[in-house]
Amino acid sequence: MKSYLILIRPYGMLFLGFTPVFGAIANGEFNYLNLTALVIIGLLVHIFTFVQNDYYDVVIDCKSKYVSSRPLVKGNITQKKAFAIYSASFLISLLIAIVFLFSYYSLFVLLLSFLFITLYNKYSKKFYGMEYILSMGVFSCGIFGALTVLNNISNLAIIVSFFGFMQWLFSVGISANLKDVEYDTRLGIKTTPTKFGVKVSKKDFIIPLTFKMYATGIKITHILIATLPLFLGYTSFFVYDIPIPGLFFLVISLLVLFCTLKILTTPLKKREKMLIYVGLQEGLALLLLPILLMSILIDNFGIIQTFLLIILFIFWPLFWFRILYGKKMIPLE
Repeated sequence: MKSYLILIRPYGMLFLGFTPVFGAIANGEFNYLNLTALVIIGLLVHIFTFVQNDYYDVVIDCKSKYVSSRPLVKGNITQKKAFAIYSASFLISLLIAIVFLFSYYSLFVLLLSFLFITLYNKYSKKFYGMEYILSMGVFSCGIFGALTVLNNISNLAIIVSFFGFMQWLFSVGISANLKDVEYDTRLGIKTTPTKFGVKVSKKDFIIPLTFKMYATGIKITHILIATLPLFLGYTSFFVYDIPIPGLFFLVISLLVLFCTLKILTTPLKKREKMLIYVGLQEGLALLLLPILLMSILIDNFGIIQTFLLIILFIFWPLFWFRILYGKKMIPLE
């Protein structure tokens, strides 16, 4: 059972799990049944993404010490079973979409999301910049959620979906690829950091200024996009005349930028510490979405439900890290 849990990475499920949900809420959906169906579809998209990624990368993963404990590499789970898992995730998500949320537009965009994700998983080690393709898959997942409500997509839903695009662009194109650059360089794998000239020399990173500027620019753009609903008036800095969303958004944004700086400056010999900053950056960035939508969530679902959602986003990954990785609390890959 633990091998299957490691394979599907439950600690990261909420980001994709709630991407179609927030897309739908931003487009005016507040029905609990429909939102529950969207959560299930989002979780299945997450399972599809990570299991299929391991399925396609198993040969390369066998050559890296950092991922030597992955279930497919160790043989704890066969490739046939992995294929069955991500295929079932795909089919079940389509079935739920057709039965509960059917519209031709939304179904087409959901299929498009799966296509983008599959293209990334299959070709991410062969071409530069494939994280943009994966990010389009995440963006499409948010737009899918919006289209289950109305065929007219609100500006807020587009911004929320693009927030997901930017988050995955950084998490995959910068964080994930940077921590793996040592073996990617040896194996001739084409990633954005290697394209910018990032390499390992004498057991430490050499990171050109151009890459640092590119990575920082992506993260700053990510945060600026997240501020748009607040400054454009789609959501509010205030709840009950108290600037709770605004203050939380400011503090978390600063922490995200701090973690970004540490990701780009932590030496390879402290790779484990880098992984902590990577996890913190992703978790904090995930919190920005419910905080960004806090005024809408409170108005339509209540303050207690909104508070519980934010608590869930904080403690869900911490719970699964503890269950799967013990006191270290992070996957060392």
